[in-house]
Order: sequence, then C-alpha cells, then structure tokens
Amino acid sequence: MRRIVLAASVLVLAGCSNFGDLFSAHADVAATAAGQSLSAEQLAAMMGKAKGAQMNAETAEFIAGVWSDYTLFAQSVARGTLKTDSATVATVLWPQVAEAKGAIWYDTLAARREQASPASADSSFLADTVRALQHILVSVQATASPEERAAARKKAQLALAQLQQGANFELLASQLSDDAGSKVNGGWLPPAKPGAYVTAFDSAAWRLAPGQMTGLVETPFGYHIIRRPTMTESRDRVLAYLTQDAARRLDSIYMDSLAIQYDLEVSADAPALMRAGLADKSGMRKSKKAISKYTGGKFTVGEYLRWLSALPPQFGAQVKEASDEQLTQFARALSTNQLLLAQADSAGIVLPADQWAAMQASYAGVIDTLKLTIGLGPEVTDSAVALAEREKVAQLRVDDFFNQVFAQTARLRPLPGALGQVLRDQEGGKIIQPGITRAVEMAAAAAALNAPGGPGGPGAGGPQGGPPQGVSPAAGPPPVSAPPSSQP
Repeated sequence: MRRIVLAASVLVLAGCSNFGDLFSAHADVAATAAGQSLSAEQLAAMMGKAKGAQMNAETAEFIAGVWSDYTLFAQSVARGTLKTDSATVATVLWPQVAEAKGAIWYDTLAARREQASPASADSSFLADTVRALQHILVSVQATASPEERAAARKKAQLALAQLQQGANFELLASQLSDDAGSKVNGGWLPPAKPGAYVTAFDSAAWRLAPGQMTGLVETPFGYHIIRRPTMTESRDRVLAYLTQDAARRLDSIYMDSLAIQYDLEVSADAPALMRAGLADKSGMRKSKKAISKYTGGKFTVGEYLRWLSALPPQFGAQVKEASDEQLTQFARALSTNQLLLAQADSAGIVLPADQWAAMQASYAGVIDTLKLTIGLGPEVTDSAVALAEREKVAQLRVDDFFNQVFAQTARLRPLPGALGQVLRDQEGGKIIQPGITRAVEMAAAAAALNAPGGPGGPGAGGPQGGPPQGVSPAAGPPPVSAPPSSQP
C-alpha cells in the first residue's frame, strides 16, 4: 500500500473570509466544543506556554484543535453519549477500514496476475537487464581532510586484500561496510537496472562478469568494493524484483483503466476548491462541490477532506504549497482511490471477523486509555452525580491535563481515527478564525514583551522554527496509507 506523495512548490496563504469579523465579538472566542469555549486569551496563554512554538496561525489552530478534541471527548464521557457500537466504530476507524478493504481487494486482483517465474529471473540475468549487486563501502565525508581520506582508503585496501585472499564477501560486508542499509544484508543492494547508481559505481558494476569483483571504486560516498553475484545467488532477489516491478506496472494500468472506465474528469476549479477546503475544514467538510466527476457519481470537497484527514499531517502543508498541476494530479489519484474502494464494495469485500474484532478491541482500549490519561473517573461517569457537575469536573480535568502537557509532565494521546469529527457532529463545536487571529496577535505581543531586551526580560517563547515541545503535530493521528494509487 503506497502513500500518495505531493511535491511542494508554491506557498498559498488563506485569508479570513470575512474581514469584518475581526472586529466582532467572535474574535473573543477561538474555539467551541460541546458547549465549552476556548477564549482567544486562553489560547494565547497556551501558545506562550508551548516551548519552541511559533506564534502563528498554524500553531494556534493546532492547539485549538487538540483542545477541542479533548473537550469533546471528556464532555461525551460526562454525558454518557460516547458511542461504542459497530456503526460508530466503523465511522471512527474509516481510514483503517478503508485501507484494509482496499488491501483485500488489491490482493484479490494480484492473485489473478501471472506471476514471475525462476525462468524469467534467469532470462533477465542472462539478458543483463537487471543486476543484484553486493558492495562494501568505506565512507568518506565530503569535508574530509587528506589524512582522513588516506585512512579510509587504507581501510578499504585492507578489506580488498582479505577478499582477494578468499574472505567471505557477505561476512566481511556485515562487519566492515559503512552502508547501514546493505550491511545488515551481507552487502546486497536491491536489484536495479543500468543507470540506477552514481556514474563511477554504475560503470564499474556493469563491467563485471558473474562472480567477479572490482578493485577500489571511488564515488562521492567513499571507497567501494563491488561484487556481481552468480545467477544462482541472484535468482531469488531478481525474481522478487520482477514480481514487484510487474505489480507496479499493473497497478498503474489498473488505476488508469478505472479512470477510463468511469470517464473520470477532474474539474478545472479543483485546485481552488482543494485549497479552500484546507483553509476552512470545518465549514467545507460537508461540501458537495465536485472536485471530479465520473460515471455514476462525483468526488466532493467533503470526501477530499476526509481523505486528507486520513493521511499524515504534512500533506496539509504540501497541499498549501503545491501547484495547480500537482493538485490536479492529487485529485485524480484520490478520485481513483475512491473508485477502487467502490469496486471493492461492489465485489462484496468485507473485513474478516477476526480483523474487525481486533479493530473494535483496539478502539475500546484507546478509549479506556484516554479516560485514564485525562482522569475521567467516577466523579465524571457516575450518573448519580448531577450532569452539570459532571460536565464541570470533566472540563477541569481537561484543563489540568493541558497544564501537565505544557509542563511536559504528560503527553498527548491521539483520539482514534475520526472520533474528533464524529463527536463534533454529535456534540457541536468549531474553530473560529477571528478568534484564532486574535490569539496569535496576543501571543505575539506577549512574546515580544518577554523577549531579551523587552520589558519582561528573557523570552519564554522558545526558539522560532519548530512545533511546540510537548504539543506537536506528531501527536496527531498515526500515519495512514492510502489505498493503491497510480501515483509514485
């Protein structure tokens, strides 16, 4: 299951959709969740406590979002509205369910393919279209002194002498090589076609006869000793390479065929819609505007945001910086992923009972851990206690937990899957952009007062340029691979 990768190129800044709101009472509130409010002043104070945080909208939105998730969770526990039925679990764990179903369908398709055979591996070896090579590297830094370079060369020469006297190449590679990736595998490199390596290495490697070894080969990485294994030694590795290569090509053909079969067409305004959706996730997450259309349906902004939430957090930043062409390609890839899942559903693909049971058990375990982490005990869950009191205690527990996080005595745990969004639909809540803007202004002003030379003395805002320590995007949902895609 390969991830979809977008290259970043152009930064897109999303502004406030209603400038007048900056001067309204809404600027006093940065977020709401389950009837609770996070004021701009509170958020600014949180930003000031977050060590190493930049005083910008991205930091403010992240902290407000995490506060919202924890508040929604705590209040749903207090109200007894936290659902654990199968339908809710399936909705919450949609990314995992979608990936698992896509994987089963993918494996079903793969089982129908003609598999590469040992004979095809031998044919590739004899035709010299693919080589599985071994090497030993003695690395040399680009800034190495003449003395350091000479010492590295001497070490490589001693290794070469041992090999020439009959030492086992795999054993020596595992002992001496500075290439960590191949060292653990006896010096074996992944099979590759001509031109895969730097020129000096590639030229020397492709002159070797089976079983032959080079002398010292110098590249920008240092000194190499390269060996071309025999056909018998290479067969299994070349066979695995041919199988994977065929799968990659067939994947691409299959995904392209889906687009053709369903007459997939990406909308001309898809890039603008994708950027707008990212800038206003709460407001557009149910948008039915079409990013693409295909026979029998369309891929909407809401569905795009759902996919985006299932991918690693850095994808949001990449979308902001991507060109129109890259976003169009991304839209096409996500649309074909959607079509693939539709085909899986049409084929009756369901999760095996044991896999589904494991997901449910995992969900229940995370819920219990979150309750324990925040401190949502009997005083929050006991129905004999008045609801208003339970809600009050729940929020006090959340506030206390955040204080611990900023003091770095506790660590955030992500809510499972899409639970935050499910609770937002159920309990109500949103991020309020004017309040976010106001919080950033207040936090920046406070940081300036406390900066070296300022009225407040040494700054407490921490270095600029990284996420807050203890409150980091890494604490968000675990990475989720998209279903097979034609994108590399």
